[in-house]
Amino acid sequence: MNGTHRRIYSAFHLILWFSIIVLTIQADELDDRIRDLMAERHIPGAAVAVIKNGRIVKVSGYGVASIEFNVPVTSETVFEIGSVSKQMTAAGIMLLVQEGKLNLDERISQYLPNTPQAWSDVKVRHLLTHTSGIKSYSSLDGFELSQRMTMNDFIKKLSPHPLEFVPGEKNNYSNSGFNLLAYIIETRSGKKYMDFMREKIFLPLGMTKTGDRDPQFVIPLRANGYEWRTDRYSGRDGSLTDLMGAGSIVSTIDDMTKWEAALSGNKLLNSESKKQIWTQYTFNNAKLSPYGFGWRISDVRDHKLIGHTGQTAGFGAAILRYVDNGVTVIALTNLGEVGMGSLLAVAAAKKYIPSLSLNAMAATVTVDEYVGGKLSTAIRDRYSGVVKEALFSISLIQNLNSQRSKIAAERLKQYAPVASIKFVKWESVDGKDTITAIAKTSRRVFLWRAVIDESGKIAELSLDEEE
Repeated sequence: MNGTHRRIYSAFHLILWFSIIVLTIQADELDDRIRDLMAERHIPGAAVAVIKNGRIVKVSGYGVASIEFNVPVTSETVFEIGSVSKQMTAAGIMLLVQEGKLNLDERISQYLPNTPQAWSDVKVRHLLTHTSGIKSYSSLDGFELSQRMTMNDFIKKLSPHPLEFVPGEKNNYSNSGFNLLAYIIETRSGKKYMDFMREKIFLPLGMTKTGDRDPQFVIPLRANGYEWRTDRYSGRDGSLTDLMGAGSIVSTIDDMTKWEAALSGNKLLNSESKKQIWTQYTFNNAKLSPYGFGWRISDVRDHKLIGHTGQTAGFGAAILRYVDNGVTVIALTNLGEVGMGSLLAVAAAKKYIPSLSLNAMAATVTVDEYVGGKLSTAIRDRYSGVVKEALFSISLIQNLNSQRSKIAAERLKQYAPVASIKFVKWESVDGKDTITAIAKTSRRVFLWRAVIDESGKIAELSLDEEE
């Protein structure tokens, strides 16, 4: 090896060594952050993966898969992934499209038996994008997993409910649509939904631990699901909804990294199929929906995000793909509190994309003194548990006085008082004035989102993010 080659070789290894050191520091900091969040939010166990430019840079398990038996979470622990299943169901549909067995713009009555006349204008594309108007069955009684419903049972039970809007008019999240898509997979493939998913997707991708969450199946290394009840854990509700194509899949963090690898390549779906699933649906009025085919598509602080969360009794999950940064974060948890999967996933993403930090957000809008004053008061009051009813709509008053909201306010008290509030965004979302604000305390930064109704009252107030 001559001198020039030795210098190049040494420089290469110096860069490689430096990169490893940086990633190790990030990983150690991230481990600490995740453990802190888990302790604060009472998350028993979690698994997290980070993929950067196609390379897995982190896969870790934290906490326990079973409180009763003190079994630690590993990369092979099996979690329910909830609505993250929807993107997999959508992929199954696109495989049938690629095989010429399905047309996205065909009416679903051509693929499903005994559909009601009210659904006559509903197309496959509407189901994929939550724009069908078909009522979501998850808010209805009689759709429990214990019913063991057939396709005909499901359609018959759902049929009496009128459409909530004209197909294609707007987006309204509907689990019904993805169960119907699972039935379409069955009628067009001649296989049961989960058999098709296993044969066409899971096994070819090496996702050998991914399958059906049904409690009747004995699944090695399956995590137990939990809920937090103010001061103690409880087992999840055993009366499970039949989620089928909408959220019935279990997986491991190892298998989910294989899923991400398939999405990044062309082994599963071709380029045209991926373009379609990651394109926002265009409503009848030509405006864009925030949803593609089983994926939410958004812009977060000038970073394009294609992702989805999942929630079932006792479990939470998230997959966030920051496509312009080449970073994907996946988080699986065994706590049923809403948003725990995304809480961990976003925390991990910020370690690899620092510009996602709330501290990087600048005040870019001016809010008039009257509206700004009301919002500032409402936000500050969340840290004391006070509800000044004159500020809010009737429905929001009911929400703020709920037990869940009171528990959330109780947690926020530890961060009081609020030192400053700045407004960072004002936009019209579905015709509603939506304002985003940053609230800083001495220990933490919070991102709040509020909606102002036509009467000038606050109709929605939600804590979207904190760090």
